[in-house]
Amino acid sequence: MNLPNVTLRKTNYWIGLDSVRLGIKVYMLPFSDNLGAVLINKDLRFKDILILFDINSGFSVFQNFRGYNDPIDDAEWILERNPKTKGFILRPVSCGDREGLWIGEYGYNSNTIVRHEVLCDRAALQVGKSIMNYAHRKITERQVLDKLSVNSLKEKLRSEIIQRFRYYECPLEHFYYTCREVKRVYDILRNIYDDKMVSYSKVADDTSAVTKCSEAVICPLRVPNAFERIYNLDRAVKIRGLGEIKMISPGVVQLTRNL
Repeated sequence: MNLPNVTLRKTNYWIGLDSVRLGIKVYMLPFSDNLGAVLINKDLRFKDILILFDINSGFSVFQNFRGYNDPIDDAEWILERNPKTKGFILRPVSCGDREGLWIGEYGYNSNTIVRHEVLCDRAALQVGKSIMNYAHRKITERQVLDKLSVNSLKEKLRSEIIQRFRYYECPLEHFYYTCREVKRVYDILRNIYDDKMVSYSKVADDTSAVTKCSEAVICPLRVPNAFERIYNLDRAVKIRGLGEIKMISPGVVQLTRNL
C-alpha cells in the first residue's frame, strides 16, 4: 500500500535559557489544517497526532496525520520515512464514549510495530488530553515535556511497553528543564551539606548514590566521571534557578540556593 507523495515539513521550537535549546521535533504533515479523527471501526477513532519516543533521538511530534485506516500502518508509514532506533508511539484515541491511548512499540532499527496496546482508563484519558492540549497550543512545549516524561508515563500508565522503555542517553532538553531528579537530588544534597564546603568527589559520589533514574541507561547524574557528574548537576540547577555548585578551591565546592 502506498500513500500519495507528501513532503514532511520539520519545525523545531526552541526555548532558550542560558543558551540551552529545548527542542521538540515537530513534523507538520499537510493533510489537514485541523485536528480531527479517523474512523477505524465502530468503537475506535484515532486522532491525527502521534508522539514518538525513541531511545536515541528522544521525543518527536507528528501532527495533522491522515493516512491509512489502521494505526499500525500509520505508525509504520511514519517510521519508514523517519528511521528510528527503538521505542514506542502514543496516539490519542476515542474508545466509544471514552478517551484513551493507542501505544505501539517498534524494534531495533525496524520500521515494524512489534506489539501494541489500547488503554481507555482514567490515566490514559489524562495523558491523551495533555497531547491534544499541546496540539491545540493550550500548553507549552516545556509543559508537555514534563507531563509526558517517561517517569511520569510509567507512574500513570499500566502499559508493559512503557514500563520497559528507557532512553539510551537522557535527552538533554529533558534533563535540563523537566527531569524531576534534578531538584530532588539537589535538595537532598543541600540538606546534607547545609552550606558547608565539601570535597567535590564526595558530592559526586553522593549524587550518584541518591539518584533514582528509570528513564535512561546513561543518566547525566550517574556518569562514570565524577567531575562530569558535578558539572551536569550544576548546569541543570543554574538553568532552573535553583542555585549553584561553586568551586571554592581545587577539589572543594559549596552548594548554594537561590532565594
